[in-house]
Amino acid sequence: MSGEGGGGGGGGGRRRARVSRLVSFSATHRLHSKSLSNEENLKLFGKCNNPNGHGHNYKGGNYEAP
Repeated sequence: MSGEGGGGGGGGGRRRARVSRLVSFSATHRLHSKSLSNEENLKLFGKCNNPNGHGHNYKGGNYEAP
């Protein structure tokens, strides 16, 4: 065996570790203009005009390598 490569075998290679995190969250919004009627708002903004809001789910992550 040669001493090259990242695994075991006593090749003198440095071991590396990676630290990571996955974050999930939800957000909601509503698009609505007070200067428009409810019908005009619905026509213009569609499902984003829902009085209870319109939501999205997000996932993101990062990692640090020493």
